[in-house]
Amino acid sequence: MKLRTKFLLAFGVLLLVVISSSVYIFIQNDKVAKSYQKMVEDTRALSDLREIQFVMTGRNNDERGYLLTGESQYVEKMIAKAERLEALFQKLNDLESFSNNKKEALQNIETLYRTYMDQSALMIKHWERGEQKEAQMLHFGDERLARLELDEGVAALMEEAMAALDASEIEQAKQVEMANQVQLISGVVSILFSIMVGVYLVRSIVIPLHRVNKQMRDIAEGEGDLTRELKVSSKDEIGMLAASFNQMLRNLRELILQIRGNAQQVAAAAEQLSASSEQTSRATEQISTTMQSLAEGTEIQTQNVQTSHTEVDQMTAGISQIATRAEQVTSTAVQTSELAADGNLTIQQAVTQMSHIGETMTHLSRLVGRLGDRSQQIGQIVHVITEIAAQTNLLALNAAIEAARAGEHGRGFAVVADEVRKLAEQSSDSAREITQLVEMIRNETVEAVTTMNSGQEEVTTGIQGVTRAGKVFSSIREAVDGVASQVQDVSAASRSLTDSTDKVSQAMYTMAEVTQNAVSRTLDVSAAAQEQLASMEEIYTSAASLTRLAEELEKGIGRFKV
Repeated sequence: MKLRTKFLLAFGVLLLVVISSSVYIFIQNDKVAKSYQKMVEDTRALSDLREIQFVMTGRNNDERGYLLTGESQYVEKMIAKAERLEALFQKLNDLESFSNNKKEALQNIETLYRTYMDQSALMIKHWERGEQKEAQMLHFGDERLARLELDEGVAALMEEAMAALDASEIEQAKQVEMANQVQLISGVVSILFSIMVGVYLVRSIVIPLHRVNKQMRDIAEGEGDLTRELKVSSKDEIGMLAASFNQMLRNLRELILQIRGNAQQVAAAAEQLSASSEQTSRATEQISTTMQSLAEGTEIQTQNVQTSHTEVDQMTAGISQIATRAEQVTSTAVQTSELAADGNLTIQQAVTQMSHIGETMTHLSRLVGRLGDRSQQIGQIVHVITEIAAQTNLLALNAAIEAARAGEHGRGFAVVADEVRKLAEQSSDSAREITQLVEMIRNETVEAVTTMNSGQEEVTTGIQGVTRAGKVFSSIREAVDGVASQVQDVSAASRSLTDSTDKVSQAMYTMAEVTQNAVSRTLDVSAAAQEQLASMEEIYTSAASLTRLAEELEKGIGRFKV
């Protein structure tokens, strides 16, 4: 498997894990959003039901005020409250979150409300016709029973709505907990898989490259073991690089063996040349024959040097292939770094989406806080109503005292004062009930704010988890960049080795020229026997120098183990 395939497969699996976890988290967040929307609708329904109770209580007080005073302003207030009740019932009917049971209960409440309104309209007609007694009997009789039954229906529906709201909160908490667990598990899996991929890439890329680099450094420093080949079983570009390096070692080993043999031959020829020069000084007649033999040996040396030059050229071509392979590996590492950058961009997009969710939660928290402020304002209004009821009760007591003083003439006034006192007490009781309801609304609003703050903290935790995943992608990209840098070092070392082999080739070419000159000189000696005796001194010196060069060459080659 090639390195490109390994990188693509590893990062593809990691990307699949991240995408899968992101999709699941998106689905869970959508479920939480829908559940929260349902909670909001249930809260609004509960608020509307409580407002129905408040408006019904206010309308009942307006009826009693109308019975006491007969003023038309109370009729106008009753009409306005009736319109408000119609609007509230319409809002409840439009809610999609209401179950069938709740809708059926709401229809029953509306039926009771219609009955109550019919009784109220009939009471007003009696009063307008001057039938005050019939109007009072209807108000405190059938109409009161209808109103009590209506209050009980509204209270039952409120209890059911409260239970549904509690169930929705529990379900939402479970969904949030599940989403957190999935985020934690996906994050741990991504980290573990990233570590495994990093270790695998280091073992399959860095370690073999380190071996190649170490052995090439030993060869460049002249202390290399040319018999020790690299053992790499992989079939990727690293394996191909190791195979090419092993082939280069074999070619270089053969070249050095040939150079060693040639050096020995040169040394032997130089010794023969020295012996011949000494013999020539004693026997001039043997000079021609000896020079001919020397020319033949030098010709053979020239051929060997040319062969060595060809081998060095082949070694240079092999090293060039190594450099080319290293550049290909660098290109693959750059592509892998670009893929890691794309994964990091995807993580940043996920962070942006989570931030939008957090902003939405903050906005909802502000809305619920405003609901708490409105509840506090209602409490202040109820307090004013309570004070008015207390003052009315005190006035009724004063009226009763004045009626008692009037005796028989104040009996009717005493009955009216007693009714006013009863109405004041009922108004005070209703105010206390409203105060209790307002306090319940404020407590539930505080709980809703706390729940939304907790959800916002969970969103913040999700953003931090995705940010850590983005840092992991950045670390992967840095590791791949490090691999590319090391491969570039290998390429540079290969180019340096190529330069060294070029120098060896140039030296071989120079040696061929020297041996060719030696052949030319021996031929000149053979042609000019009279000048040969004087030239033998120069030949002897040249032979000694050639022997020294051959020894140095053999000593240099001996530094390599072949």
